[in-house]
Amino acid sequence: MHALWIVFLFAVGACVGSFLNVVIWRLPRGESIVFPSSHCPTCGQAIRWYDNIPIVSWLLLRARCRACGSRISGRYIVIELLTAVVVSGLYVAYFVLDVRDGAGTFRQAWPMYVAHAALLCGLLACSAVDVELFIVPLPVMWFCAAAGIVAAAARPHAFLPPASPTAAAVAGAAVLGLIVAAVLQRYGYIRESFIDADDRPAGDPDAPGGANVVAITARHGVNPRAEVLRELLFLAPAVVLAAGAYVVAARVPAIAGALDSLIGQGGGRLGRHLASGFSAVVGLLVGVAWIWGTRIAGTLAFGKEAMGMGDVHILAGVGAVAGWKVATLTFFAAPLFGLAWAVYLALARGRRELPYGPWLALGALFVLLFYDGIVGLIAPPA
Repeated sequence: MHALWIVFLFAVGACVGSFLNVVIWRLPRGESIVFPSSHCPTCGQAIRWYDNIPIVSWLLLRARCRACGSRISGRYIVIELLTAVVVSGLYVAYFVLDVRDGAGTFRQAWPMYVAHAALLCGLLACSAVDVELFIVPLPVMWFCAAAGIVAAAARPHAFLPPASPTAAAVAGAAVLGLIVAAVLQRYGYIRESFIDADDRPAGDPDAPGGANVVAITARHGVNPRAEVLRELLFLAPAVVLAAGAYVVAARVPAIAGALDSLIGQGGGRLGRHLASGFSAVVGLLVGVAWIWGTRIAGTLAFGKEAMGMGDVHILAGVGAVAGWKVATLTFFAAPLFGLAWAVYLALARGRRELPYGPWLALGALFVLLFYDGIVGLIAPPA
């Protein structure tokens, strides 16, 4: 039975990879990912279905467009293959090799598996765009975060322990605060940071598209410390409401009892589902806090923009899907991979530096697969 699932998921992954190629090319360029249908970027000819079979068509066409003969980038088949391996390999890791304790059977845990697979596919797409253009397509991570919250609420799972009533109240208040801040910003009461910055582009001849690719390398013309204070102002409603929710939930017995009857042990089956969904929200907020906190602290300390908002969204997606512990471990694991690449760059001069997004993605993959071993090393059982 495992073999059938692996073959099926490999095929599904290849199809998802074909869609990711559309996302990677179109989304950062402001194009629709739905219309028009797949076409050759050189001659504009629509690609027929038999020329759009993942992996197979690229090989049969020998990486050439049937209509005009122009070369089809090898990135397409690489993304399709990687996605197929990720989707099927995750099944093997969780349900065949049992790399994680408590995974259960595929029948029991398929919503969790789908959310984790969607996260890894989203991270792959974001990494490809980030490497090419030094930007992160935020809607991809929004989708991953939403998938994580829905999956957690639909089917509670051991990988994502339920949030306590107090944690759920704090998380809900923080999200409400972020919504309030977004509305205030929308109507001009809070100004967006770095909107007056002069983004300096730099062409990368080694990236797909050659020197025509634009990568944001620096921001000029603004005071980074002053700009990041705007972000602190944006976060203020969330912090205030979260602190107030904690005080009320923890110290007012009537409120604590009501929360327990809704979300805690007294909530029954519905309470378990709500607690699991809020656990995903807690993970999202912890992911946001790690990167955004580092961005704000680093910018204030060094007077230069530290980290990027795209990285904030990446770790938010990781936290929503895999929980706050995985997000936290990813935050500390990612710099190790980045450091290894920096050492490689020092030894092999002239190689290209990479943005931070791919290292967060690699760190998330590493933590997802080896979470039990990592936790065992950090906090071995007594």
